[in-house]
Amino acid sequence: MNIGQKLFQLRTSRGIYQKDLAEYLEVSVGTISNYENGVHSPDLNTLCKLAEYFQVSTDYLLELTDNADSLKDLNQQLSQEYTVGGALNVIQGLSMPGRHGMVKYISMVKMCEEIPQREQIINKQKQLIDQQAREISQLKEQLGHKEQYL
Repeated sequence: MNIGQKLFQLRTSRGIYQKDLAEYLEVSVGTISNYENGVHSPDLNTLCKLAEYFQVSTDYLLELTDNADSLKDLNQQLSQEYTVGGALNVIQGLSMPGRHGMVKYISMVKMCEEIPQREQIINKQKQLIDQQAREISQLKEQLGHKEQYL
């Protein structure tokens, strides 16, 4: 996907008209159309304005990353030392085995967070099984009474 296609996708997915984007950038609708159709590419200043408008990084617009998170999300504090973007930078600086270890660790943490939800599901399933077992017992009892009459 080139920058024009990316702009089109961002604009249309958010319900923004070319006219609105053109007004923000102080360019013509034709210029927006040219960007989207790959006739022209935005200059550096316009590229920065587009990134700000859509709350994405210029790297995303230039296809240097697939991460479309907003800059606001990347600047979110995770701890005193790290923002989301800072943590991503640390991960990117790890060796490949280090990255694999990080992914395993994150997967483990995620599984631990899901345990209470899984326990709730298991408890509901146990309740259903108990209820079904009672119903089966009642049906067996009813069948036993009917067999006595036959």
